Amino acid sequence: MEIFPKGSPAYTKYTLLFKLFLIVGMAGFVMVFVLYTQNIINGLKEDVVRISGVYARLWQLAASDPSSGPEINVIFEEVIQKSNFPIIITDPQNDPQFWKGVGIAADDTTMKSKDKLKTILAEMDKMYNPIPIYYGEDRKSIIHYLHYGDSPIVQQLRWMPFVEGAVVAAFVWIAIFVFRNIKRSEQRSIWVGMAKETAHQLGTPLSSLLGWLELIRMKIKEGDSPAAGLEEMNISDITDKMLSDVHRLEKIANRFGQIGSIPELKNADINKIVNEVIDYFTTRIPNQGKGVDLIGRYGEVKEVRVNDELISWVIENLVKNSLEAIKPDFGRIMVETKPCEDKNCVKLIVSDNGRGIPPRMQKRIFYPGVTSKKRGWGLGLTLAKRIIEEYHGGKIRLVESVPARRTAFEITLPAT
Repeated sequence: MEIFPKGSPAYTKYTLLFKLFLIVGMAGFVMVFVLYTQNIINGLKEDVVRISGVYARLWQLAASDPSSGPEINVIFEEVIQKSNFPIIITDPQNDPQFWKGVGIAADDTTMKSKDKLKTILAEMDKMYNPIPIYYGEDRKSIIHYLHYGDSPIVQQLRWMPFVEGAVVAAFVWIAIFVFRNIKRSEQRSIWVGMAKETAHQLGTPLSSLLGWLELIRMKIKEGDSPAAGLEEMNISDITDKMLSDVHRLEKIANRFGQIGSIPELKNADINKIVNEVIDYFTTRIPNQGKGVDLIGRYGEVKEVRVNDELISWVIENLVKNSLEAIKPDFGRIMVETKPCEDKNCVKLIVSDNGRGIPPRMQKRIFYPGVTSKKRGWGLGLTLAKRIIEEYHGGKIRLVESVPARRTAFEITLPAT
């Protein structure tokens, strides 16, 4: 049996939303960083082209003056050498004359270095066209070519999309890992809580049955014969009580069976369901204290499409929580039904004047394992939320909780 039936609409919706979140999040993350990176790269490339043109113009002006040999050296050493991208100056035959930022020393003129420089030249020319440097203003005689490439920053930025992809992949992996662990932890909490809830639900009718059997046994011992003893006890009343407890056990079994599958919904009178719950607890209120009032206030509401077993379970759970929160000498619990403002839904409000829920816990009370009681597994409200919202398409929420004054839960169910 699964607490979250895989065939249920809620399971499908939850799974699809999670997958959509991962896909959209990943795509958006990558797109933002890729666009941002490309914008930076394009800006840096424009700067490289612009600055390289300026360098070529300076070189041309110095080379056009026959007496400007020292100027050329100054331009190369003080301007070009201090640029932040690789540059190679060649003669018209593409033989390297000056270079910087290519990983080869400026005074290394070995054949191995020259071969390496030509390989670098070919790579540079694939990215940017070399800039010719002319002699004179007539721009007829080419004396040099300025070859240039991307700066180390641009080259590093080229790898950014791959780094971003790795980061996104890690993000997705972590998200999936965390999601699976959360689900496992939640499932463990639910199964432990289900065991505790089962024991709690079965405990009352079983204890009652054992009490009736013990009473019968004691009465039999007091009489002259088993038949005489039973006749004095009005056996019909006893069997009616025992039958009621057996029906209660059957009802509990049906409830847990409904949790494991998509329940059948039927049109029902919510006032009748609430009244049955109040009648059930009213016979047990004396054990809580003589000052406890359990009141039903019924409005003129439309029928709702529900599963009787599960809805009554939710109401019982809320009433039981109220009984545990109030004081036995002046406790007051109100279960009220009324139509919504637009008449398309029905509201059910369970309120009490008990100790209330601590503010720090009010936003988490529907999470598995969260409880303000010293005993219990914090499962009741979790199941109530899933029964109302996943199986019935309604809403359940904590309206308010003021310590020792008022705590109110509101359930909204679509009207038929």
